[in-house]
Amino acid sequence: MDTQGYGKHIQRQMTNWPLTKPVTTTEIAVGLTNTFGISIESARKITNVNMKRLADKGELVRVQRGVYGKVKETSFGKITPRPEEMFTGILLQDGKNTIGYFAGPTLLNRIGLCSWIPADRHIASNRYRQRLPESARIRVYKPIIPVDDVNVIYLQMLETFMAMDQYPVDTDDPTGFLRVMLRENNIDNELLIWYARCHCGQKTLLKAIDVAIGGKLH
Repeated sequence: MDTQGYGKHIQRQMTNWPLTKPVTTTEIAVGLTNTFGISIESARKITNVNMKRLADKGELVRVQRGVYGKVKETSFGKITPRPEEMFTGILLQDGKNTIGYFAGPTLLNRIGLCSWIPADRHIASNRYRQRLPESARIRVYKPIIPVDDVNVIYLQMLETFMAMDQYPVDTDDPTGFLRVMLRENNIDNELLIWYARCHCGQKTLLKAIDVAIGGKLH
């Protein structure tokens, strides 16, 4: 297939690309390699040329090197999602795989333990080294262990315990609230305590035991 054919393939991808998902040249290049069997070096060159062309036409906007945002036409003109909206997706998911979770005050607000809305989004992610544009209001942390589809709910629960010691909680009976969360998410109490024992400090471990088993520890 000639270069024009590759360009049409990329254009079709952009048509169906989610507005809030950043377009990375790496992902597009890997897709070309998998679809057409060309080398990754050739795919990168083709991708860079076509992405710049789409940006020059106003269909994409360059966020930083190797990362673009999709532009949407509206009755009020062209709009592009805020950088924090675009980068949240790649910090939480890698394709279909979970690689991160909301953390700190962002997590407490999202699950309903606190009504305060933080100015920045707090996220723990395997991509904690991801470069973000200065305009992206995101704080990224290294998770206590690499995140995957199985452990994410346990790591997020432990993050909740730790965040409650650092940020305000304004929900009545927060411990009861957390016990409901355990039941609704089918969290295994013993496994939660095991994660806390292996990867957290004593304070978080005691909180995990208190919430999971019940009763107050002194």
